[in-house]
Amino acid sequence: MLSISKICLYKPFSLSFAGSVKDQTLLQRCNFPATCILREQVPLKNECRVFARMPERTGTGVSTYLRETGTGENGDYARNDLDISHLISVLKFCGGEGCLEFGRTYHGLIAKTGLDGDEFVNTSLIDMYAKCGDIDSAVMVFNQMPRLDVASRNCLISGYANCGLFEEAFRLFMNYESWGNKPNSYTYSSMLAICGTLSAIKEGKQLHAQVVKMQYLSETAVSNALLTMYCKCEAMADAESLFERLPQRNIVSWTAIIHGLYQHEGFEKAMRLFCLMRESGIEPNDYTFTIALASCGNMKNIDNCRLLHGLVIKKGMALGEFVGTALIDMYSELRETDDAEKQFKEMGNLTSKVSRNALIKGLVQNEKANEALDAFSEMVRKDAACDEFTFSPILKACASLPSFMSCQQIHAQVVKANFDKNTHVGSSLIEAYTRCGSVEDAEKVFSRISAPDVVSWNSVIKAYSQNGNPRRAISLFRRMIIKGFRPTGSTFLAVLSACSHSGKIQDGQEIFQSMINEFGVSPEEAHYSCMVDLLGRSGQIEKALDFINNTPIKPTASIWRPLLAACRCHNNLRIAEFAAKHILAMDPNDATVYVTLSNMYIEAGLLENAENQRKLMKLKEITKEPGCSWIEVNNKIHKFFSRDRTHPESEKIYDKLKQIMMLIKGTAYSTNADSLQVKEDFCLYHSEKLAVCFGLISLAAGKPVRIFKNLRVCTDCHMFMKFASMITDRVIILSDNYRFHHFNKGGCSCGDYW
Repeated sequence: MLSISKICLYKPFSLSFAGSVKDQTLLQRCNFPATCILREQVPLKNECRVFARMPERTGTGVSTYLRETGTGENGDYARNDLDISHLISVLKFCGGEGCLEFGRTYHGLIAKTGLDGDEFVNTSLIDMYAKCGDIDSAVMVFNQMPRLDVASRNCLISGYANCGLFEEAFRLFMNYESWGNKPNSYTYSSMLAICGTLSAIKEGKQLHAQVVKMQYLSETAVSNALLTMYCKCEAMADAESLFERLPQRNIVSWTAIIHGLYQHEGFEKAMRLFCLMRESGIEPNDYTFTIALASCGNMKNIDNCRLLHGLVIKKGMALGEFVGTALIDMYSELRETDDAEKQFKEMGNLTSKVSRNALIKGLVQNEKANEALDAFSEMVRKDAACDEFTFSPILKACASLPSFMSCQQIHAQVVKANFDKNTHVGSSLIEAYTRCGSVEDAEKVFSRISAPDVVSWNSVIKAYSQNGNPRRAISLFRRMIIKGFRPTGSTFLAVLSACSHSGKIQDGQEIFQSMINEFGVSPEEAHYSCMVDLLGRSGQIEKALDFINNTPIKPTASIWRPLLAACRCHNNLRIAEFAAKHILAMDPNDATVYVTLSNMYIEAGLLENAENQRKLMKLKEITKEPGCSWIEVNNKIHKFFSRDRTHPESEKIYDKLKQIMMLIKGTAYSTNADSLQVKEDFCLYHSEKLAVCFGLISLAAGKPVRIFKNLRVCTDCHMFMKFASMITDRVIILSDNYRFHHFNKGGCSCGDYW
């Protein structure tokens, strides 16, 4: 059998940690008998306090500390003089601060002085090793102990739990009575916590029965552990029933049940119990207030939220990190971003990374992307620390604009902060670059993610799907499955969209069937809509209609709309009228339906019918959303509307447009000379043409021109972009409300199939 001292190798080492020693003793945590507790609080000696405050601890610093405290190799401590309470306090300090090497050094001292047979010291060693993540050493100390008591077993169970070794914890618990001991209240608290973590409701209920049998339910620590376990296992009926029967309730009991109700969206119940808690004479702490504020925010009652805010101010907690951040979250949930920013400013120097992240997240959620970018810039200016919870929402802000330059700048910050391999940040970067039309950058980010998950795969598949590379999207989809990832509804939506954009009807139908039959993913409204688009876009209007009529769900307006668009593309007025009727029955104010029918009537020579559609729109006061395009130049967004002359560079923009039209007029429209004058009158000054001309005169030569439009690009503008890319030798990237078009040397990534 190995000696304990053999796992305590003294060697020079470098440590770096900070923090204060907690007041509670390890002895109390492990349920030592009261007669064995030398004093309630055992402070470290002065030398230990100085050592704990050292910002950098080297081997020399440790050696000096050991020598001055008389505990080093040349120290004069003997077994009889060594203060056991001091040893336990230092080991507790090492466990709390993660100082594994320092703890091992003390273990060597313990072995040298012959204290390795003391059960209290050994229990402290087990706790120290477990908290530092060295569970093997903790088990070795445990196995070498001459006598095992409840405290040592409790420490090892907690150690297993902290290291995620739940099966070993259960095995140790099951062998309790075979060693001649019975579990105590601390044992049951630890085991119930494990059941909650694993959502092991069956085992949790068995432990509940044992708790009742052992008469531990009256101990608040055990009853609170039971409450938390039921809440984590989503057994709220059991949790509420238990709470009602509790003989004693403290702040932890109330907070546990309130938190459980909040997690399961029982916001009104949570607030009702919050009020009852105060009526019973128990005042909320920071954590309780945090949950109450979150519940109140979700109830969307601004008056109650302000009352609760007033109570928080009265208690002097409004500027604390947790409660202050909860107030920011609450006002963001209520869409009261001015109040959220006001709360943030009032926190002043007490603001933290958490509160800054909350403000940015709230601004992004409330579609205030520019304000979120300003808040992020302020963080960077102050050299404030950023993490994945900072980068993910701010990248969503870039995607919502979308702003390619901001995306690149934030990407640089991500790399600087060493988050470029982070799965969540990487997925957000891919999404942002996709929305900016830079699929190459999206692919590079994906290749650097250390452990891509399903979300990462979905993002990169979507990138290729939306940017005109369906083959790559389908290839990645199949590769994802080979690597063992199970596709989700979002995965299938991206792949089906890729098939729809490229006319891959057979692939799309096979993937749709595999979604249901092979992977058991139930199609949603968006999947059915995509399949209608797949069939209708290819000209199979009747099959698309049959598909709609045979869907297991009631067809919505979103499912009928792609059929109407397909009818417009393939001039099927009969089915277009039928689809329009169903859409207007569900969404009578859909301007697109009236405009589409009006245009189809004009093309069919039914001018009276077309005029009726326009009259209906006027009568119902329905207005069509005006076409708007925008481009980012020098970190500024420039917006354009059709025939817009408000831009300061309007004269240059229109001169550039005329110049390009003169160059392409003889080629682009020669096949349809009869409609040239009509096209010039109605399409020449469309917003996307003005935006691209501004980009051509403003951006450096050779730099891609990125245009974004709120509506679908028309045929004339699509043709214009192709010829403009050839004449100017520029890559033009146009994103409409449906997909990206990459124009280069006279061609488009969509293959004229859109």
